[in-house]
Amino acid sequence: MFKHRGPRSGDRRLPRFVLRHFGYARFVQPARTKPLLFEVFPKLEAELPWIPLAHRPTAIEPCSAIGSWLGRREGVFMKRDDLISPIYGGNKVRRFELVFGKALARGAKRIVTVGGIASTQVMATVLFAKAHGLDVRAVLFDQPLTRFARESVAGYALAGAELVYGGGYASTIAKAVWAQNRERGNYFIFPGASGPLANVGYVDAMLELGRQVERGEAEKPDVIVLPTGSSGTMAALALGVAYLGWSTEVVGIRITSKVVCNTYMVRRLVRATSEFLRKKDPSFPDLADKAKFSLFHDAIGEGYGYPTLEAIVGAEKLEELTGARGEVTYSGKALAGLRAMLATPRYAKKKFLLWNTLSTTRPPHAGGEELVPKSLQWVFEKPVVA
Repeated sequence: MFKHRGPRSGDRRLPRFVLRHFGYARFVQPARTKPLLFEVFPKLEAELPWIPLAHRPTAIEPCSAIGSWLGRREGVFMKRDDLISPIYGGNKVRRFELVFGKALARGAKRIVTVGGIASTQVMATVLFAKAHGLDVRAVLFDQPLTRFARESVAGYALAGAELVYGGGYASTIAKAVWAQNRERGNYFIFPGASGPLANVGYVDAMLELGRQVERGEAEKPDVIVLPTGSSGTMAALALGVAYLGWSTEVVGIRITSKVVCNTYMVRRLVRATSEFLRKKDPSFPDLADKAKFSLFHDAIGEGYGYPTLEAIVGAEKLEELTGARGEVTYSGKALAGLRAMLATPRYAKKKFLLWNTLSTTRPPHAGGEELVPKSLQWVFEKPVVA
């Protein structure tokens, strides 16, 4: 494991709200549980810089609280990755153990990343980077304005991120290049933090689920459901399922354009992740062709970030499950897609596992709007769509 010196409690780069709301020790001292992949494939631990961020294993709980809405009170469970860290939960934490491990091993001083104005990946990047003494520069592109987006932008600023308004996709690319090349010591994280290195975290997550099933803590699911955009988490879970030898189908509820989220792109990610692992440890089996997955296309509505009535209701139902309201881009549409699947004859008798990828822990945002640059003040002035 790569060892580094974390920031002291007096470090000026550590956000004040971290100390006020979490306490320094709680914020930067995660559980020291290594990925199971390192246990099964010891060579990977020597090859991959890694830092402990995740509190694993995460629990598996029934979704009976919203059973009447789902149309089924039994056979639907949830994997609580929303609670994987007291800093911030969701599906970036397992990924960032490896991504940040590499960044710190390279001596990075600043993380540069790109995301929508409501990006949970940007939020996770800011919080974990700051906790490990790294500055953050985030380039934000347009998406439909929601209350969740407002809180996110204010939260980024309050946590100490340098925010750059990207606007449309073309200008965002240009500004991202500028943001990365502005000075030395920057480490770039692509939107969604999707890539073979990061994906290793969710191959490991399937090993974790396999152990939970072996111990009788959960039933083996017939179907795993999660929202998918850049599709790294989905591809990694599918590869992990193949490693376990399960017949489980991984279904991604598509939340973005088919141009970037399609069967071909997911298959490429599966193969790239498999080849990456085999390169680091040749004993890892070649399983790319055995990965089973599919995409559910009917929950997206008008496009990325656009609310649908079903997604709005889904966001409300997530609050009944976790105590924290969902949002309409990912979690709301994932629940809407799950509900639609459960209503079809094909899936009527199958056991489902919803992989919760939205953090239940939400960082403070009140007062953060005062720290947001003028180019992004429109976020707090224009009307929201949901």
